[in-house]
Amino acid sequence: MMPRVNKSCLFLLLSVIATVTHITADASGQLQTHQIKHVADITGDDPGGLSLPGDVVVVKGRIYVVDGGNHRVVVFDGSGKQLFKFGKQGSERGNFNGPVGIGADHSDRIYVADRGNNRIQVFNRDGKQLRSITVMDDGNLVRPIDVAATPDGSTLFVTGNNNHSVMAFNQKGKLLRKWGGRGAENGKFRYPATIVFTADKRVVVVDVLNTRIQLFEQSGKFITSIGGWGVLPGQLVRPKGIVVDKDGRFLVSDSYMEVVQVFDDAGHFLYVLGDNEKPYRMTSPAGMTIDSDGRLYVAEMLDNKVSIFELGR
Repeated sequence: MMPRVNKSCLFLLLSVIATVTHITADASGQLQTHQIKHVADITGDDPGGLSLPGDVVVVKGRIYVVDGGNHRVVVFDGSGKQLFKFGKQGSERGNFNGPVGIGADHSDRIYVADRGNNRIQVFNRDGKQLRSITVMDDGNLVRPIDVAATPDGSTLFVTGNNNHSVMAFNQKGKLLRKWGGRGAENGKFRYPATIVFTADKRVVVVDVLNTRIQLFEQSGKFITSIGGWGVLPGQLVRPKGIVVDKDGRFLVSDSYMEVVQVFDDAGHFLYVLGDNEKPYRMTSPAGMTIDSDGRLYVAEMLDNKVSIFELGR
């Protein structure tokens, strides 16, 4: 149960959130950063370009961007040249209504969380719709935020916005299991968002309003959490995206603090991605991915672009 907060404390907390605009150093006065190099921006070739891009995935050199404001997915080559797009606003087969998250499996199937249509849509790498899975929980429609497919595509793990849960479906749309529910205790969520896997198959979930990252076994058993509310290194205000690099480090985007923080496999804070020993500021960073060459792609929602970075060592 959440503790009671009196009105004066609540006002103070909201005032702090409203006025803090950057991550601060720890008690030692040090803020560890890791130099990154900005390589390119992807904005789209159409008039107006991308609008509120929420997530991105790279599949065999192709960059798939969820163009949420335009209710579609836009596909680019490795140089950022637009190749094609699929979807438009609507509820028909292959169309979208406020899509948010995107994922892929080892068979190059693309999975899109079609939030407003309460479904996960599955496409081949060329944008042809293969199937649609309605997201339901106890007979109620759920708004999906993100989807992560196991490498063979047999199981889809989906975060639900209005049931505050993680759900696992098979390819036919059968609900296999779920866990969570609204709350602040371990294993509970308040608006879970991005969901990914570690190399050893743990499930990693961004728990947005609880300002933390939670790790689970695929059965739903809670393992540990990372983060907690605050503006010191290793703390979070509005986490949105997460990606795991080849060394098992967790990169977490904070859309309010406008930075990406990095944690080790045990959840200890390592550093903030930076430029000239200062945090690299992004505009509402959300979904992220890392390609096979180690480049980081960040969907900067309010800047209507996907930024590409060399992470270095």
